[in-house]
Amino acid sequence: MKKIIPCAICLALCGCTETRVIDLQNEKEVAAMQNVMELEYRDWTNTAETMTESMLTSGVFKQSTKPVIAIGNIVNDTAQRFDTDILTKKIRTTILKSGSAQIATNFSGEDPTSNKVRNIRNNDEYDQSTIASKGTLIAPNMSLSGKMLQRNMKLKSGLFSSNDTRVEYYFQMTLTDLKTGLSVWEDEKPIIKEGDHAPTW
Repeated sequence: MKKIIPCAICLALCGCTETRVIDLQNEKEVAAMQNVMELEYRDWTNTAETMTESMLTSGVFKQSTKPVIAIGNIVNDTAQRFDTDILTKKIRTTILKSGSAQIATNFSGEDPTSNKVRNIRNNDEYDQSTIASKGTLIAPNMSLSGKMLQRNMKLKSGLFSSNDTRVEYYFQMTLTDLKTGLSVWEDEKPIIKEGDHAPTW
């Protein structure tokens, strides 16, 4: 029994790994992050920057006097479970900061507070002069939708089969003019990774 306890302690210590906190403001630290087959911070950041730059430089927002975007359906068709807001939040934040367009958070149900406020009209407990009047909500005239795809391919090396896999991720986004129903901007960004432990379904 005495021999088992030291062995257990040794195994526990060997199983422990050092945790490293990454300073996202330090470009060298971010670049030195261990590579993984899953989608991670650098993938989201680079994709958001590429897509936003493509959208802003396309001139699509100059075609409308008051561009208001609703975030439409963003489909995650990959083997990983994540909230697609990881990508869209970065895109919309950059768009807002650029002053090129506004985001309709009420229309997509993202923030239902606007509707809740209007539901308390005629409620004597509230000062009615502080409640938004009818006809003040701004409807979106554009919709941003997209899809995230994943494709896995086994790699072979010479006469021996390798355990490595190539994973191709595709980010596809579309901006639609809601008045005409026509696409006014589209783009696709691929991310290719090769290695083992690929995410699978």
